[in-house]
Amino acid sequence: MKIAHVVSTFSPHVGGMGSVCYNEAKRLAELGHDVTVFTLRYPGVVYNDTKFLFKVVRLKPLIRLGDAGLVPQILNYLKGFNLIHLHYPFYGGAEWLCFSGIPLVITYHMDAQVGGAKGFVAKIYDWFWPKILFAQAKKIIAVDAEHFKNTKFGKLYSGKVVEIHNGVDTVVFNPYPVDLEKLDLTGLKDRKIILFVGNLLPLKRLDLLINAVKLLDDKNVVIVVVGGGYELEKYKEMVKDLNIESQVCFVGPCADPIKLVQYYNAASCVVVLSDYESFSLVAIEAMACGKPLVLSDLPVLKKNISEAIFFEKGSVESLKNALEKALSLSEEEKKKIAEREIQKVNQGFSWSNHINKLIEVYERI
Repeated sequence: MKIAHVVSTFSPHVGGMGSVCYNEAKRLAELGHDVTVFTLRYPGVVYNDTKFLFKVVRLKPLIRLGDAGLVPQILNYLKGFNLIHLHYPFYGGAEWLCFSGIPLVITYHMDAQVGGAKGFVAKIYDWFWPKILFAQAKKIIAVDAEHFKNTKFGKLYSGKVVEIHNGVDTVVFNPYPVDLEKLDLTGLKDRKIILFVGNLLPLKRLDLLINAVKLLDDKNVVIVVVGGGYELEKYKEMVKDLNIESQVCFVGPCADPIKLVQYYNAASCVVVLSDYESFSLVAIEAMACGKPLVLSDLPVLKKNISEAIFFEKGSVESLKNALEKALSLSEEEKKKIAEREIQKVNQGFSWSNHINKLIEVYERI
């Protein structure tokens, strides 16, 4: 099959949608399919797309706003494709697919979380374009069908939904000892590392973790933040104001999975603090590395990830208590947790299962 994947952010730009798209495109190409990824070109970035097994077309937007971009020219590239797979949301790129005449599959990753002027524009957009897109789509893929019903458009189109869980590459993500010197974290030897991985958006709630560590009042505990984004300077200022600069290490985004897995394996526990998640790649990557998890008590996380310590969403005090519990686990307790997590990942979150189900959807269409 000749398949077009359309996504707003893609490697080397870090994000969950781009990661899922990359893994799907890579594995489809390995199986002999002709895959092209269409995404945005960012100014000032040098790309090395020859390393991929599939083609990448980076479109220069006529207007760009954050991770959104107006790219009507995408229609000029789509002739001859058997199928288009859109990773939603993609403001400025998704709507043109309605005019392609090519069968459309949509993976609904999440409700877009935007505020201010961008939020106003999104509300106008959501009133019109998504309804046309989802009406045209042959199938809508959701990582959790029950969660999809509670999204902006879920109740209207639940009859088209196919549930396919995200996957994790267990060849890369697995437990092993880490040399902190190679991560430039030599100063953290023998300290308890709480790992946060993700874009620094308000909904990811890094502020909760910073405040909770302040409440813990344990100088042996340190936060390692893997990620960047619009709120980075705000969080650095917050750390400074709370006088815990020696307990928070911002290492920046990490697009290299080999290095990312080292951060996971260096951690005493991994946190997902979000006010909203459709699923969590971070959680299953941490599980594949056998790490204790501290998660906000979102229904979609509680349903799919039983092996975790949950805290009340948005509560610093509840998070503090959960962290104390995670950091006090004995070696024997951590070993048993790791065994159960790795078994769960192998049974329910492998990429081979994901791709087999995805190809079934493509072939039916």
